Amino acid sequence: RSCVRCAVMGLGDYLSYSTARTVTLRDPCLGAVYYTFLLLIFLYIVVYNIVLNVGYLTFTTVSGSARVLTQQLTVKTDGVPCDPMLDTCDDVFPDVSQQAYCCPFGVATGGVNERLGNASAPWDQATSTCTWAAGTPYEGTVARPCEFRDGVGAETVYGESSFLTTAVHSTTQTYNQECSITQGAVTCPKLWNDKPLSAGYPDNYYYYVVGPETFYVLLQHSVTAGDVEASSQKLNNDTFKAGYVYVPADLGEGAQNELCNRQGGLQDPLEDSSKASGAPCYYAPIRYYAYDLINAADMLTAAGLSLDGSTSKTSTYRYDGLKLNLGVNYFNTWQSLAGGNPFISGRGTIQGKYQGLHYYYKFTEVKDSPVQIKQVYVADPFATTRTLISKHGILLQTIVSGSVGQFSALAILLQFTAGVALLATAGTAVNLLATWVMPNKAYYKRFMCQSTDMNAVMRCASLSDEELEQVLLERNLPRGGDRVQKIITLTADAYTPGSQESQQEQSSGTRPRPSDVERHLEVMMEQGSRTDGQPLVNPAASS
Repeated sequence: RSCVRCAVMGLGDYLSYSTARTVTLRDPCLGAVYYTFLLLIFLYIVVYNIVLNVGYLTFTTVSGSARVLTQQLTVKTDGVPCDPMLDTCDDVFPDVSQQAYCCPFGVATGGVNERLGNASAPWDQATSTCTWAAGTPYEGTVARPCEFRDGVGAETVYGESSFLTTAVHSTTQTYNQECSITQGAVTCPKLWNDKPLSAGYPDNYYYYVVGPETFYVLLQHSVTAGDVEASSQKLNNDTFKAGYVYVPADLGEGAQNELCNRQGGLQDPLEDSSKASGAPCYYAPIRYYAYDLINAADMLTAAGLSLDGSTSKTSTYRYDGLKLNLGVNYFNTWQSLAGGNPFISGRGTIQGKYQGLHYYYKFTEVKDSPVQIKQVYVADPFATTRTLISKHGILLQTIVSGSVGQFSALAILLQFTAGVALLATAGTAVNLLATWVMPNKAYYKRFMCQSTDMNAVMRCASLSDEELEQVLLERNLPRGGDRVQKIITLTADAYTPGSQESQQEQSSGTRPRPSDVERHLEVMMEQGSRTDGQPLVNPAASS
């Protein structure tokens, strides 16, 4: 039995187990470092992650669809906007003579119908343009003919995208009879030829649409995010709020600042008192039945653009067209709002509770993306003439995005788990600082890192109470405490019953030579002082 016991105890040299030991080190430097770590961890987990970054929420990405339409500016006789399909609703187009991009039309003189250009802006047949003459309000401006188009005539809808025409190239062509198979043609050099020009009015010409900037974009959309469903057709004060248009910081020409001031923009879209003094800002679009209405000129300004601005092809957006991403961004927390608004910091949920979804529109240009749509019009399958229409304009592509935050106990648990891990890291860092960096590192390491020989403990445990008292007395050790404390006192003093060192010590009446640290502690004890300035008490004397 004793052999088995010895074999089991011998395994302790290989199958040891390390555990934590609580040691109080009365060192102000270490204490300051440790509690600084605790303060930083509290600020990071509770204040920054949970409060400011709403770490108690889980965010669900929204998915949805949008509908985009365009409509010309309309008004009733009483000045109220109206449905253009009603007979009592009038169109409001700008004065063509006040549009620099439009050629002035002449009158019939000398039997010639001068329909394109006049003395103010002579017509150039080669380029299908006119140039405003000197002394005119638009001197030097290159213009083209203009035509009136309403929303139906200028718009083309593609699923969730919409195209608003700004320029048209119309070409009339005739069928080449030499290519008719019924007349024996076996090859075809040219199937369609451009029709010769009519007297004073070409069948192959460009024209601009009058006043597309005055048109309105009509928007509807709906989304789902987890168990949250909402539609812009059913706005109310509890679950789904009216939206805003986001205007970014001014690009230097003052257009964005003017738009924010004219529309009464807000710096915070959920605080009516936060009036913005220029861009960036949020402003509310016109609410028309189930639609949000945004003026096309304001839309372009919010994207930092103008139809008469120059493109990379040394032309204008009015002529080349452009592509805009129309972002419909949903949010119900300040954090998800901050993703599209860099000047608003995270503030947790709106007013401390959920008040439904909010949204805002953001317009972004797709760089270097001129837009052209081609269409063919023929009278019948056997027609000998056709009209090619090449349209340039604004292509609006809707992108529904955003995130919705919902309370989650798991999210809070993860935050506190991260806090516990950081606390353990802080404790480890302070321990390393104490045992490897501090001036008293040798003493701290001896106090904090101790190895217990269970063989010695078991051998001391085999002694009777009287034998324990005798050994403690002989070694001038404290004899207070219960039996367990006495055994711990002996093993801490490197005493092992039956060992060769202990027998030599008992026969000679001397103890093993102490280490440098132990010797220093004994000297300090003799002098009656401690490292913290308090008097040391000799344990032996106290016993």
